[in-house]
Amino acid sequence: MSWSSRHLLVPLSAVLLVLSACGGDDDKNPVCGNGIIERGEACDDGNRVEGDRCNNSCQVTKPTTDAGTEQDAGTETDAGTEQDAGTETDAGTEQDAGTETDAGTTTDAGTETDAGTTTDAGTETDAGTTTDAGTTTDAGTETDAGTTTDAGTGTDAGTTTDAGTETDAGTVTDGGSGMGDAGTDAGTETDAGTIDAGTETDAGTIDAGTETDAGTDGGAVDGGPAPDAGTGSDAGTDAGTTATLSALEPAAVFARSGTTGETIPEPLAVTLSAEATTDVVVQVTSSSPSVVIANNGQVTVPAGSRSAAVIVTADDAAGSAKATLTATLGADSRTATVRVLGATEAAALAYLSPETVSLAAGQTANVTVTLDIPAAAATSVALSTTGNVGSVPATVTVPANEISAKFTFTAGAAGSTGTIVATLNGQSVSAQAQVTAAPTTDHVVISEFAAAGPSGANDEFVELYNPTNEAVNIGGWKLQYKSAAGNTYNANAYTLPTGATIAAHGFYLMTGSTYSGGSTAASDASFGTTIQLGGTAGHIRLGKPGISTAKVDALAVDTVGYGSTADSAEGNSPINGTPAAAGSYERKANAGSSAATMEGSGVDATKGNSRDTDVNSADFIIRTTRGPQNKASALEVP
Repeated sequence: MSWSSRHLLVPLSAVLLVLSACGGDDDKNPVCGNGIIERGEACDDGNRVEGDRCNNSCQVTKPTTDAGTEQDAGTETDAGTEQDAGTETDAGTEQDAGTETDAGTTTDAGTETDAGTTTDAGTETDAGTTTDAGTTTDAGTETDAGTTTDAGTGTDAGTTTDAGTETDAGTVTDGGSGMGDAGTDAGTETDAGTIDAGTETDAGTIDAGTETDAGTDGGAVDGGPAPDAGTGSDAGTDAGTTATLSALEPAAVFARSGTTGETIPEPLAVTLSAEATTDVVVQVTSSSPSVVIANNGQVTVPAGSRSAAVIVTADDAAGSAKATLTATLGADSRTATVRVLGATEAAALAYLSPETVSLAAGQTANVTVTLDIPAAAATSVALSTTGNVGSVPATVTVPANEISAKFTFTAGAAGSTGTIVATLNGQSVSAQAQVTAAPTTDHVVISEFAAAGPSGANDEFVELYNPTNEAVNIGGWKLQYKSAAGNTYNANAYTLPTGATIAAHGFYLMTGSTYSGGSTAASDASFGTTIQLGGTAGHIRLGKPGISTAKVDALAVDTVGYGSTADSAEGNSPINGTPAAAGSYERKANAGSSAATMEGSGVDATKGNSRDTDVNSADFIIRTTRGPQNKASALEVP
């Protein structure tokens, strides 16, 4: 049953109860609950259930507030009950249109017995005529049940649309109706003081307002509609999303005087920490009138996006040549600089990158020429090389409003050195170039090792070197040891860590349990006591995953035999001699290398360890002072 129907039935049921409970005898011993009003009783409806205005002691419970208060017209104490439209300050008297001959009953306003007294509830015009107690001369006083016009509607609480009907005080057309209530609904489905302080469009629904709420939360669950605590175009913040301002980038850009648009060579943009769920406005200000941000500085990041470009107008005559732009969203702010360029300001060369190019003969590399400011028009830069180091195109063009361009350098003859040169308007910048010899060894090698050291027999290390031009993943490779005359390599090989790599022309260092060279070169990996080298003779082998313990295996990458008794050295020729306690075995850089050239400041000391003729005695020297290197050591190009 709808609430409007209930409003109609409630007063009718109340009338029936009054009729059934009134008109009893004057018994000196009244009985409560017998349905007869007896002496000493104010009521007796035959019902001992609380809440119907007759309590178990047969006392009437009166409302204390008028229609529109906490006990609103339309509630259980609504207009149309035994105490009709209003309260003590109701339509005329305490016994308003709604007493024993209540407005709305068969003896309603308009019958022989008027709504209240001989003179109508308030005026000379009867509470039942056409100008009933619903006109400006309403039923009662200015404190009538509801407003200056009667208890709810333009027709009085005593006409056919009596207090308690569909147009009653507290009905759909009540002073708290379903359309735009003032926040305390005088009688809707959810009365003043309930969850809804009014109606669906009331200023007290679950949402503090409507979908276009004022952005506040009237104490209810929602701070407005989801997701924005306000309207779809809120004042720059989005209280319904967690997105914050994360960047204003690039940090330094340019704008050409006399233009409006995005900055150059890249668009300056505001960026949020997450996609916006609704349009988000970021405020951007400029420190100089030489740069003016479009739309009064309001940059809108559209819903579903994370960033938006900042549109500027530049005028070099309006202010300083450089402006600082500040983007603000809530408590977050970011800055960037904009350099204003003259309309025809010319660019100059800045630099070439990389500053040094090192390639093997015939290899190529990209080189970038960079200007100091974006070019006003497409700009051609002349290119050349020196020292027969290689070749480059004759020119490279930097596009308009760009700041750089790339070109290709091709390395020339092995061993040559020289420069790459860029020239613009008589100005030149250059980069160094060198062409290395093609590697004589195409695999990772054992480059230096010590079978003992100052700290004892386990003060050992094995150093690897990569003579190739590419990094090598050595994760899972095996380091093995075999005694001088052993039939197989030891089963307890050391497995290099997964993901271990060795850079082109770089080193990798593995150490024993008491390695003492940490101050010189820290260990990249420790084999502990898994590998224990013989002090004067033995074999070390580096192999790929799956290598066996056999003396000969196709997965072997490099093998070194040392000491005169080693039976499986490369070329059947082990390294002769034994280093001093502080010394080591080291692979040569080239055929002419010696102990003197490989140690200290010798000419081959920084040329790597790429000599590999597969004859151990020809490829190694014995150092007096060991010099282990690790991944952090400088690269050494052959």
